[in-house]
Amino acid sequence: MTHPNAAACLMGAFVADAATLGLHWLYDPARIASVATTNGGPAFVPLNPAHFDGVPAYYAHAARQNGDLSQYGEVLATAIHSINDQHGFNLPEYQKAYAAHFGPGGAYVGYIDRVTRGTLQNIASGQTDPSGIDDDQLPAIAALPALVVMGAPASTAQAAVQMTNVNDTATRHALAFADLLARVLNGEPVQTALHAAAATTTGALHTALTAALQNTQNSTDYAETTGRACHLPMALPLAFHILANTTNYTDAINANILAGGDSCGRAIIIGAVMAAAHGTSENGIPAAWITKTNHHTALNHACQTLARNA
Repeated sequence: MTHPNAAACLMGAFVADAATLGLHWLYDPARIASVATTNGGPAFVPLNPAHFDGVPAYYAHAARQNGDLSQYGEVLATAIHSINDQHGFNLPEYQKAYAAHFGPGGAYVGYIDRVTRGTLQNIASGQTDPSGIDDDQLPAIAALPALVVMGAPASTAQAAVQMTNVNDTATRHALAFADLLARVLNGEPVQTALHAAAATTTGALHTALTAALQNTQNSTDYAETTGRACHLPMALPLAFHILANTTNYTDAINANILAGGDSCGRAIIIGAVMAAAHGTSENGIPAAWITKTNHHTALNHACQTLARNA
C-alpha cells in the first residue's frame, strides 16, 4: 500500500530545494546568519549577488528566479515526469528526457554542473550504458526520492545513480540515503531509521554516519568537521546530523541552509525525509512555503500521480 506521505515526500524535496536557492553555495556561516536575520529567516531569501560578495561563495543562479528549483530539484522533476509518462522507470527514456530538458534548446535555463555537463556529453555521443561520469557529488542522489516512492529495487536505484555518477563512493552513499528514505516511508521514526540505515553501511561511510549521529553540536558548527561542499562523503553525514538534531521540517530546512555550502543538494535528502515523516502536518511542510515554490500546483500534481501509481 502506498504510504500516505509518499506524495508529500516528493513535494518536500522540491520545497526544501526552492527554499534554499537564495543562499546556495554560500560557504560563510556568519554571512548566511546575517542575511537570514535581515530577511526574517534563512528560507526563501531572495536571490541577490551582493549576499555572495567578499566571502567564500559561488553565485550560480543568476538565471533563476526566486522560488525556482536548483538543478537538483529539476533533476528530480525530470525523473518524476519520466516515470509518470512511462508508467515506470525506463532508463533509456529517462536519459532522453534528461537530455531534452537540460541540453541545448531544453526548458532548463540555469547552472549546469560538472556532472550534468558530462552526462549530457556522454548521452550525445551514444555512451549510455552507463551515461554518467566518475564523480562522487550530490547529483547522484537527486532522482532517488522518485525511485524510492515507486518502490524500485536497489538495482534500479543504482542504475539511476549511474546515469549521472559512475563512482563507487557515490553509489554507496546514494543507496544509504535510499535505504533511510524507504524506512521512513515505511513508518519508522526518523531517529530509528537514521540509526538503522547507518548500521547497514560499512567502512568509512559507517564511521562517518555513526559519528554524525553521536555528535550533539550545532549543525553549522559540525559542518566544520564534515565539510560543506558537494561531495557525498561530506554531504550525507551532515544531512544525517541535521536530521538527527531537528524534530520538524521547518527547523531541519533552516538548519541545513544555515550550515552553508551545497545546501540545495542536501535539501533533497533532508526535505524528502522530513516530509516522508511529517507530511503537511504541523511538523511538516508549511503551506506558505509550498505557495512560494514556483509551479507548485503542477509539481504537486506530478507527485500525486507518481504516488498514486506506485
